[in-house]
Amino acid sequence: MKQGFLTFLLVMLTGCAAQSTQWVTFPISQGGKGGTLEAWLKQHPLKADQGTGIEELSRGETASAAIVQIRKQQPLHVHENHDLTAILLKGYGTLTVGDRKLELRPGSIVTIQRGTPHSFLNKSPEPAVAYAIFNPAFDGRDFVLVQQESLVKVQKK
Repeated sequence: MKQGFLTFLLVMLTGCAAQSTQWVTFPISQGGKGGTLEAWLKQHPLKADQGTGIEELSRGETASAAIVQIRKQQPLHVHENHDLTAILLKGYGTLTVGDRKLELRPGSIVTIQRGTPHSFLNKSPEPAVAYAIFNPAFDGRDFVLVQQESLVKVQKK
């Protein structure tokens, strides 16, 4: 039984989800009707001059969830007061977290602790799309750009 569950979980995380996004339903908290990710994105596209978009889907006392769309690159930044868990739903690219570089594809899941510098470079032809969970609930202001020079100074100390 345990081996069967682990096999199922491994399959879900490593490829089946990448084949289709039909399993994603959005969101009961915004009007009571679900739908596919593609339908949601058609209703909430990035504007032509917009590099990154974030739209909150739900909010509770201890967390909030949002869809993040990144056209090309999200600059190096930190969230000083929020932990972030993100699931890449569409697209692929390189996530830089601290001094590590991770190649992400649909189904990749990452957790970034507050105060950790991170950025994302979208390598796919269309905007990358992630489901992001912030703890505590995101206030919309906790996005602090990090200068490369100051990051080097901090790492040398």
